[in-house]
Amino acid sequence: MPGTSDLVPLFTAPEGNGKGVTFRQGVIVSWDSQTAENIVNVGGSLLVNLPVLNTSEAAILTEGDVVGILVSGSTWGILGRFTIPGSDQAVTSIRAITDRIQAASDISGGSTTSTAFTDLTGSGVGPSVTMKIGASGRALAFWSAEIGQTVDYMELNTPHVSVAVSGATTVAATADNALNFNLRHPATGFLGEALSSFWIQSAVFHLFTGLNPGDNTFTMKYKNDTEIPSEAVNFQAREIAVFAL
Repeated sequence: MPGTSDLVPLFTAPEGNGKGVTFRQGVIVSWDSQTAENIVNVGGSLLVNLPVLNTSEAAILTEGDVVGILVSGSTWGILGRFTIPGSDQAVTSIRAITDRIQAASDISGGSTTSTAFTDLTGSGVGPSVTMKIGASGRALAFWSAEIGQTVDYMELNTPHVSVAVSGATTVAATADNALNFNLRHPATGFLGEALSSFWIQSAVFHLFTGLNPGDNTFTMKYKNDTEIPSEAVNFQAREIAVFAL
C-alpha cells in the first residue's frame, strides 16, 4: 500500500498558493451504516464524525477499513475506502454495491386453490432471490405477477401474491403487504348462467425491516382466500427484485 508521503504531492497546492490540500490515511474504528456517524483513527488520534465526501460508499464502510482522508486547513473529510486494484478488497468493494440488487423471474404459469400462502402447482417455486443483508436489517422488495381465471359465472375471487423470507430471518408471507385482487359479482341467477373472465398484471413493493444480518432468501408465495365456484387461480409472468439497503 502506498505511504502517505507518496501521495501528498498529488493533493498539495503549488508553492506560494497559501492554501493546500493534503492526503492522510485512517482506519475506521466504528461506523453506523444508517447515519454515517463514525470514529476514525488517524495517526493514533481518534477523530469523531468526519464528513464523508463519497456518500455512495457510506453504506458499505465498516470497522477496520482503511480510508483516504483529504485535509484542507481545519476541514477534514473521508474521501473513500482505500483499495488496491485486483485485490480481494477491491472485488468485495465492487460486489458490495452490485450485489445489493438481485432480481429473478419466471414467465411460466402455475395455479393454486390454497387458502394459505403456498407454492404453485405446475410451475417452479418462487421465483426467489437471496440477498446478504447488512447491519441495517432493511431490504426493499418489488414483485409482480399476472393473475387470471375463467369459470362459469364467477361470483367471488380473492387471489394474493406475497413474499416470504427464509434463511437468516423468518418472515411469513402475508396479505398485509401482498399484491391483492378482489372480484365480486352479484350472487344472482344460476351458476353457469354466464362466462366470467379476468386477467390483471400488477406489482407492489414492501420495505422489510428488522432482518437479521446474513443471507436472506425472498420467495414469492400465492393463495386465494375465497373462490365461488371453487376453481384454481392461474399466476404467470412472475418477477421479483430486492434491494439491500
